[in-house]
Amino acid sequence: MSKIESIYGEFLHGEQQKRNPKHKDYFRASSAGSCFRKQYYMLRQDDYEQNVLDDRVMRLLRLGTIVHADIEKALNIYAEKNDDVTILTEKEIILPELNVVGHLDAALLNYEGDDCVSAEVFDLKTCASYKWRMKFGRNKEKNPSFNYELQVGTYGLGIRAMYEVSEVSLSLLWYNKDTSAMREQKIDALQWTDAAMEYWTELSETLVAVDDPETDLIPGVDFGVPMMDWECRYCGFTQYCKGI
Repeated sequence: MSKIESIYGEFLHGEQQKRNPKHKDYFRASSAGSCFRKQYYMLRQDDYEQNVLDDRVMRLLRLGTIVHADIEKALNIYAEKNDDVTILTEKEIILPELNVVGHLDAALLNYEGDDCVSAEVFDLKTCASYKWRMKFGRNKEKNPSFNYELQVGTYGLGIRAMYEVSEVSLSLLWYNKDTSAMREQKIDALQWTDAAMEYWTELSETLVAVDDPETDLIPGVDFGVPMMDWECRYCGFTQYCKGI
């Protein structure tokens, strides 16, 4: 490893450790669709420490952060110059009845007078070419996960509640890190806000009854542990749970 690579790695891990969320006792919207046992550990991270990410993964995550920041800056500059549109970026979304908090990437609010009549909610996802082909190529993924749809559905629930707006549209905005291609994927707002509500409700009702995750959240036996078979390969809590 070169000296510069080592220095950059130290910087990235330092940036990661700076994050100290205000709502420690809340689920994270970005974890929508995750394994129920993983959610249990994430909610109690003072007691359960995640595995340290390697430098390569940290660099991949950083690329996504940089693209997000650039698009956020562009949207904010546009909003300052155009009074006919209200744009929210990195807006905190809190759903206290579901114990969920998160920050949406972008939302466009449309007003008639003082009333917000509709909202367009966007969540940006950066991906490599392989994932892009699985989403948009001829040979699409046969068993796709729906974590991203549940995440943006959660933001839709939040916007609908905070601005008392009934007409909400949802989109995933994809950015190919290899080619810089961008593509919008519109998703069914009613389907995925309902699915998000169902997921968070089921999760909360399950975890409130958990005394010991080793006996109450058994991988491959209990519902939602895990939600998808592949989750265990990428889980940050393998020191506490061996998965399936």
